[in-house]
Amino acid sequence: MIHRISRAIILALVLGAVSFGLLRATGAQTQKRSDETRSTMRWEHGDDGWRFRVEVQGKAEFNDDYTDVRDISDGGYVRIEEDRNGQSRRYEVRRNADQLKRIYSVNGDARPLDQEARTWLARIVLDCVRQSGIDADKRVVTILRQRGVGGVLDEIGLINGDYARGIYFKALIKNGDLNAAALQKVLQAAARQISSDYEQAKLLVAVAPILVGKEEAMPAFFEATATIKSDYERKNVLTGLIKNNTASRGVLIQVAKSASSMTSDYEKANVLKSVAVVYLDDSELRSGFFQTVATIKSDYEHHGVLSALLKNTKMNEELLSEMTDSASRMSSDYEKASFLMEASNAYAGDRRYGAPFLKAVETIKSDYERGRVLSALMKNKQIG
Repeated sequence: MIHRISRAIILALVLGAVSFGLLRATGAQTQKRSDETRSTMRWEHGDDGWRFRVEVQGKAEFNDDYTDVRDISDGGYVRIEEDRNGQSRRYEVRRNADQLKRIYSVNGDARPLDQEARTWLARIVLDCVRQSGIDADKRVVTILRQRGVGGVLDEIGLINGDYARGIYFKALIKNGDLNAAALQKVLQAAARQISSDYEQAKLLVAVAPILVGKEEAMPAFFEATATIKSDYERKNVLTGLIKNNTASRGVLIQVAKSASSMTSDYEKANVLKSVAVVYLDDSELRSGFFQTVATIKSDYEHHGVLSALLKNTKMNEELLSEMTDSASRMSSDYEKASFLMEASNAYAGDRRYGAPFLKAVETIKSDYERGRVLSALMKNKQIG
């Protein structure tokens, strides 16, 4: 199995017609330093028996098919080197005043830019642009015009790193004017091809605002979300989806279901709190919500979710009964009593809710905590 090692060191000031992205591949290292006069980008990639290096100083422009350097700013240069099977090639484009100087060498000996050299240069320049995410927006627009969405997906299939893949997927979503069916296809491809939790989450957060009215793509969105192992990144995706979409019944059901497989009580609770704020009075949604709440082991986080639900304006007797029933499953008498007192204060004077409160109070073992709750219920006229 081939082991890839990628290193990228980028010292950048955004001055160019081309914006150079930082390579975020496994094992990649990046540094950034800015000054007011020029930018420098160094990129190195290696494999068994093969290595190539690219260094760009100043503002570089490439020709339309990315087979050569079109221009470079005053005092700048582009240097490309490759070592393969014992042979070393180097190509340098340097601007001095009005002149653009091109130098090509093989194993240290100067050579003319003949057809063999041009063939090598076309391959190495295009690969550098593709794998680093350089000029992705422009390339995606061009490929869309020439070959459509399928052409862009084919291009992404040629990229090795999740960082550059993510850049191309985001450029496709930004520039593709995708309908629901096309967006579904793109999300399914992203779920297969992006293994980085960070890059997958970043892509899905970018997708969330354009999902409105494209419900057909929702299953693919949640399939991609399911590939994210990091609870923190998954939380960002799910809360971003709720923030950017009308809280439809279907979306909230799927959000609660996705959260149920998270292992972090803290991150899971944050997702459920977001759902609680826009909670809809629907039996299937309510069932899924409380099933996910039941998977929270931390009584503190459990309490926090139920407290967030108290702020919802769609409260009714059935919902409060499920909330107090959920609270009764807490093992901490303190957290249980504290929540029941909050709920009692929220609905002071409403005697309809006395029965569910008393049922939950029976599960409190501590006389002190039980006394606190009963006093609150009497004060708020929920029991007489």
